[in-house]
Amino acid sequence: MSKLKQQLLLLGMADLPINTTITQHLHQFITSSSAHFDHVRQQRPNSTMSDLLLGFMTLHHQQAQHIAAIKMKAVFSHTIGDNYATNFTHQDQEYLLALTHLWLMVQGAYGIDYSYSNEQAKIQSIALISNENTAPSTQINTNVESLRCEFMQSYYLGKNYNTVKFSTRIKQLFRKV
Repeated sequence: MSKLKQQLLLLGMADLPINTTITQHLHQFITSSSAHFDHVRQQRPNSTMSDLLLGFMTLHHQQAQHIAAIKMKAVFSHTIGDNYATNFTHQDQEYLLALTHLWLMVQGAYGIDYSYSNEQAKIQSIALISNENTAPSTQINTNVESLRCEFMQSYYLGKNYNTVKFSTRIKQLFRKV
């Protein structure tokens, strides 16, 4: 098992509130990024694992934001209209969704301020749910709010990992593998 996967499992990755498609994207990310994470660890031997993991996830999350998923959805909306665009999904969008869950889980685990994480969860929810403009500005769009809440569940999953004893986390790790 790679060190990246091990660290993410210790933070609660196995309990993220995600479906099997998103889980597949998480495994794809871990498989493709483990060598990079090991390289980063070798380049920064004096850094703590928490600093490395938080920086690593932030970098990969930012890169995923620049992928064409959100732009692709905008092209669908512009080309075929909003009603039909909702029938299309792009794998990059699901990949960004998966990384956002991981990123927020890591933020929670390492004590990043709630207000920052909540703001990021809302920004990502709005970006991923392209129909935020269909709700009047005085109403909360339930799709955006629902996704934000899912993201914050990931944040709290990471945050609550500190309350579990280390021996319990190790047992959970081996049980999940």
